[in-house]
Amino acid sequence: MNYKSTSVKKSFAAKILRCFLPLTIALTVLLSSVSAYAVSISARGAFVLDSETGEALFVHNPDTPIPPASMTKILSLYVIYSHLADGSLSKDTQIPVGRALANYSRDPGYSNVYLDAGATYSVDELLGAICVVSANAAVMAIGDYLCGSEANFVDEMNNWLSAWGVNGYFVDCTGVSSRNKISPRGMATVANRLISDYPDVLNYTSLTFLNFRGYTYYPTNKMLPGGAYEYEGADGLKTGTTSAAGCCFTGTAVRNGKRLVSVVMGESSTNMRYVDTIKMMDYSWDLLSSRAANGQTYFDSTPKDYIVATDLRCFINDWEIPTFIHYGTAETNYQDCAVVMLRDLKDYGFDVSYDLATDTVTIVNNVDKDLTAGPNYGEQSQYDDEEKLELSDWEPANILLKNGPDDPGVYAERTFDINGSGAISIDELWHMGTVVWNEKYNITVVVTRY
Repeated sequence: MNYKSTSVKKSFAAKILRCFLPLTIALTVLLSSVSAYAVSISARGAFVLDSETGEALFVHNPDTPIPPASMTKILSLYVIYSHLADGSLSKDTQIPVGRALANYSRDPGYSNVYLDAGATYSVDELLGAICVVSANAAVMAIGDYLCGSEANFVDEMNNWLSAWGVNGYFVDCTGVSSRNKISPRGMATVANRLISDYPDVLNYTSLTFLNFRGYTYYPTNKMLPGGAYEYEGADGLKTGTTSAAGCCFTGTAVRNGKRLVSVVMGESSTNMRYVDTIKMMDYSWDLLSSRAANGQTYFDSTPKDYIVATDLRCFINDWEIPTFIHYGTAETNYQDCAVVMLRDLKDYGFDVSYDLATDTVTIVNNVDKDLTAGPNYGEQSQYDDEEKLELSDWEPANILLKNGPDDPGVYAERTFDINGSGAISIDELWHMGTVVWNEKYNITVVVTRY
């Protein structure tokens, strides 16, 4: 169907946002083929995957880069285990601790176990401290021993991200820095790598207490047996909390031989990270059970990679914009996403430019730019609903999103080339404002000026 003629007042999107934003903070409705119905969570981003197949079972802002706080240590643990695997380290290796690190271990502002200057600790001891207590000084001590400095250790961490194709970057091995960034999808990928390649780590992450040099510590993970949010099958993995990251949690549980890995990032409270994890895992178990009951072992694997016009209505800065749907492929775990054309964004308060030398389209949120789209612009699509648009074989240009001229920006991940015209997932616009979905009314609202 063509876009119908409707009367769209200038304040329409703002009204929609005011109506839905309070609900969105507590109720996120997923526009994704992996979600058959709405699941209410409050996390800034979330992801659940099937550990064996890698399939996404639940997604919410899956590709939004967010500080992971102490979940950073999941990748630190992978590096440590890689050295255990190649023989350059053993669990009996004694790790020395200097005065600076000993003093740091006593800083009440950080999660730690006490380490003594001049003492040595086995890798086995320190692994327990990292996994149970999230001990910063413990992971730093091993990193210094292995690589000579934390910076060199972090280089190894980032090398693994590059090898896996994960879009993330770390500057420390503890998660203290807000400059550490990774998406929920990326965090789930790293966690699943650790569990799959080195399942021995679960012997530590499943501990319900730790005796360390005369002190008893209890796990930060409250979904383990005896915890406030005890959950059947839970045996890991890692919490994280900073002011920049909010409350985060990467969890894992196994039932009947099937393992799930879940990630929530940017939660408002410690409790909510467990509440939302349980909701997502319950939903995912139910999804897998319903498939098994119907004889379905995996999500629809029919090859598909195309974009169609849609009657989904999207409003950017009060005005409707032509919107399309990309039906995902195996590379995106068959996730669908709403798409807008780059050429249209210039009429919605964005500066759009192209640099031939770097093959980069830069999109800048310009709050002073006049909106030129007009109230009926979104109705001008020449496409019929569900009409397929051809995807080019060309590699899409780099797309840099900047929230103002001084913002260094972030590169969009879900980009497309449609017969030479660039397109982008609406979810990518999170960097420049607020993106609110409402499935009931088939509407999404993007606001980048207030």
